[in-house]
Amino acid sequence: MDEIAAYLEKHRDRFYLLHDRTPFLQVADLHTASGNASGLVKLIADIPDGHQYFTTRAGREVESLSFAEAARWLIHCHAFDPAGIKTGAVGDDRVKGGKGYSMGYPAWVGNLGVIVADGASLFETLMFNLPLPLVKSRADGPVWERPALTASVVTEHPMPVGPADLFTWPSRRVRLFAREGRIVDVQISNGDRLGPQDQFVNESMSSWRKSKNQSKGGDEVFMPVNHSPERRVWQGLASLLVTVDGVSRRAPVLEWLEKLRWERILPDGHRVFLRTVGIEYGPRASSIAGAVDDGLQAHVVALTDPGLVQAAVDAAARAGRGVLALVNFASDLALAAGGESERPRARTFESGFSLLDGPYRDWLKDLEDPATASESVEEWGRHARQILLDAGATLIAEAGPAALVGRDVPKRGSDTMQRIDSALAEIWFRAALSKALVSKPTSAQLQEAVS
Repeated sequence: MDEIAAYLEKHRDRFYLLHDRTPFLQVADLHTASGNASGLVKLIADIPDGHQYFTTRAGREVESLSFAEAARWLIHCHAFDPAGIKTGAVGDDRVKGGKGYSMGYPAWVGNLGVIVADGASLFETLMFNLPLPLVKSRADGPVWERPALTASVVTEHPMPVGPADLFTWPSRRVRLFAREGRIVDVQISNGDRLGPQDQFVNESMSSWRKSKNQSKGGDEVFMPVNHSPERRVWQGLASLLVTVDGVSRRAPVLEWLEKLRWERILPDGHRVFLRTVGIEYGPRASSIAGAVDDGLQAHVVALTDPGLVQAAVDAAARAGRGVLALVNFASDLALAAGGESERPRARTFESGFSLLDGPYRDWLKDLEDPATASESVEEWGRHARQILLDAGATLIAEAGPAALVGRDVPKRGSDTMQRIDSALAEIWFRAALSKALVSKPTSAQLQEAVS
């Protein structure tokens, strides 16, 4: 604590929110030619862009902010601010007609599918998410250790030199305006451009995969793996936990946890809550459309031991194939009842994964012994099969008498007709379910899941 206190004292002036020369993460004299600013709605991310029909903030709640809340939104802005046109700042040579045109990327963290290893205390969480092997350059340091920013681009410092530099990268120029003890306005302008390509050398809290579009001329370019709002974290577990040469890189924070386990700093049975966070942007990343916040609990050995990681990924893949079998069953029942086969698919996908969500998380929470990994996966397959069979029985009941009678439909892959009813559909479903939940994924399937 003495070292931390001495450091903060050394940089005391850089941590004042409204300092007259070096305000925290801001530019003191940032201004526009017109004298207008951006408005607090550009700072507060949970206010809908455009028509504000569905919002929990309105009226006085968007007219001013306390200093404490403004500080939090300031940090959020530097992390997640959308791309798009910004307020043009005087002194920025890129401004045209009073506008700062899009740099193509949101603020740094908005490019990522963030992975946070939550520990049992603040100390554990901080230590879990700071892989010391990434700290390689003595020149690395946060933005407040460099000269105070101006509206112009820092041309002599075009790329981060380490994680501290990256974590505080000034992709925006910001200034808060105060009146009568409240923040009443803000200016948000373009800062230093930074794309996400190959920043795994500095960024610890995201997994990465090779981009086919950007890997040209023999060069491999890796981009962050983003989280999908439509999928639960375990549905994309392979892309988070598995490194495949030339295809994917798991997050350095997971490599760090593995190192801590191998050096016996963390016991195998130590529990970690792996949390996933991300922002979903609208077209051209110019607005915030939604957010992702999910997570799962597991022993550290289950997240780092190759055999247990494979077991967790295998179990998730089996669940996905099992849900697909349920979806196809719902389609067949719809056909047998005289309906359209496509109509129930989206609803059945959601309900199938919902049914397996809690059971999978509970299964993963207890996964700990590499010696019994195969047996654990088989046990999961049997449990998931019964859950989906029960769901299938519900679908049969909902399909009604018309599906029992059935009707003639074009045979799959043929011009001939075939009579389909709920009994035949159930035979197909049970066969597909058995195949889905007992077979291990091939290496090609694993690569497909990762990419």
